Amino acid sequence: MDSTFISLCFGHLILMAIALPLVMQKIKPNHLYGVRTAFTLSNKTVWYQANRFWGIAMIASGLAFFLLSALLGNWRADADEQHVSIALFLVTVLLPAVLTMGKLRCLKKE
Repeated sequence: MDSTFISLCFGHLILMAIALPLVMQKIKPNHLYGVRTAFTLSNKTVWYQANRFWGIAMIASGLAFFLLSALLGNWRADADEQHVSIALFLVTVLLPAVLTMGKLRCLKKE
């Protein structure tokens, strides 16, 4: 297995582990951990909704990374697909953030 792919897998596992307490709504509003915007920090209900949404999206995204990597064969030692693994990692990390910002816009309108 390629060391880049292994590093990306560990990165996703860490992000998924970080997301779990947010999904379970165990993290109170703070300035260090979670989706931190002026809007989320000013409203506890919004904090928990936004962070739960991000956490679910991040876990789903991590699972998608592993599934797509398996289907594409990025894990094989002979696969010279570092650029595919890195692009897939970036998409699956950035997508939950973009979706969460969209969710926050919807919450602001309510």
